[in-house]
Amino acid sequence: MQTYGDYDARVRESFARQAMMRSLGVEIVSVGAGDVVFEMPFGADFTQQHGFMHAGAITTVLDSAAGFAALSVMPEEAGVLTIELKTSLMRVAKAERFRFHGRVVKAGRSVCFTEAVAYGLEEGDAVEVARLTASMMVISGREGVSG
Repeated sequence: MQTYGDYDARVRESFARQAMMRSLGVEIVSVGAGDVVFEMPFGADFTQQHGFMHAGAITTVLDSAAGFAALSVMPEEAGVLTIELKTSLMRVAKAERFRFHGRVVKAGRSVCFTEAVAYGLEEGDAVEVARLTASMMVISGREGVSG
């Protein structure tokens, strides 16, 4: 997959500016070309009424994982914004930690197609809890929207 410049640093710098990821306690595990892995701890402040992680919190991190995977293959002056997403929730999200793997399916000049998977991590086992597909619009020449 084609990359531009130091995509790893660009992804990490952009991620560091995202307050939502800080609020959720999300950390970058790895950045590759068209591929990112994030992790976050279980957070009681982000649960729904039954004590499971809220689907909105899981979807938020899946969206970011997909978006940062897309950013990793964009030209240096470009950014991405989500224009469509779908999340499938496979099971309740209750685990000590969660891992989110975002990847680019196809990078186009105007739209980048992505997917991301969320896993619950418990005692060394990873169990898929949710899956997202998303389309990201490539934005160039717009103030405030770049890597």
